[in-house]
This record gives sequence, structure tokens and C-alpha cells, in this order.
Amino acid sequence: MKNLEASAESTYNLLENLLNWAKTQRNAIELNPKILDLNLIVNDVISLSNYAAKSKGINITSKIEPQFFAFFDQNTITTVLRNLISNAIKFTKPGGNIWVEVEYDNNFVVISINDDGVGIPKEKFDTLFIVSDKKTTLGTSGEKGTGLGLMLCKEFVELNKGKIWVESEVGKGTSFKFTLPIN
Repeated sequence: MKNLEASAESTYNLLENLLNWAKTQRNAIELNPKILDLNLIVNDVISLSNYAAKSKGINITSKIEPQFFAFFDQNTITTVLRNLISNAIKFTKPGGNIWVEVEYDNNFVVISINDDGVGIPKEKFDTLFIVSDKKTTLGTSGEKGTGLGLMLCKEFVELNKGKIWVESEVGKGTSFKFTLPIN
């Protein structure tokens, strides 16, 4: 049953990423940016991701204070958070930890999705956010990816006037960070 549910979730994420990617290629993404509470959005995504995390014994926590506001489109940023948390689950070993943090930086907030997983070699940083014919890396439990998720995250963050980057050390974990304007 676990494999069936994990397979269904993976298929759903793939289809949603493909649909969103197709919309970006046709410039058909409609943004509706507003001032929204990041804490509520992050907690919703964590709640939806908990089954996959618990099946690997991974603990996901939000370290975001209530009423931490930014100006963004809820649908696109929810997709970004879901993809980044899904990747963190994929590359965190059973029993590991994932945590989400937010801090202010001038007129922006910086959202960090952190894990104590396997990490990413620095030589891969430049190719993470582009689609190429490279093979995707299998997760710690053999999970497969498409290579579309991070490219979509980059496009959606940029549509929301932000930037995205990665900080990582092999064997110690990864932190995907992105900015959103405060207003």
C-alpha cells in the first residue's frame, strides 16, 4: 500500500509539474500576488508532505513565526515549496530532519528549506535549475525525479520578483533558499 501511495503521489507531482511547465512556456500563468502569511502556506505544504516524510521516518518542522508576511502569488509559491520539500524528503536519509525558516533581508524575506540529507556536490550547482539531458539523481530510497521541479521553482520564484539559490555540503545537507518581496 505504501508503494502504491508513493507512486500515485509521484505521478501526481510529475503531471502537475508538466502542466505548470507547459503554462510557463505559453506565458499562460496568471499571477495573483497579494500580501499573504507565509506561516500558513508553509504549514499547509508540510501537512500535505507529512505522509511521504513519515514513511521514511523524517521529521519536518516549520520554524516560521505566525504572521510572517510577504507579497506573492499563492499558487506558484505553494508549488515551489511543495517541490523543494519533496526534494528534501527524497534526499534525506530515513530518520533525518527537514526544517523551514524565514528571515527578513531588507525589502525581502528569505525562505530556507533545509535538510540534513546527503548534500549536493558544488560542481552540480550550476545545472540544478536548468533542464538538460542529464540523468536525475535517485533519492535515498531509490525515488526518481524528472528534472523539471527545480527549473519550475526557479521560473516561479522569478515570476514573483525573487531569486533562488542552493547552499550545500556533501554528507551534511542542503539548504534551498529563495526570496520574495515584502510588498
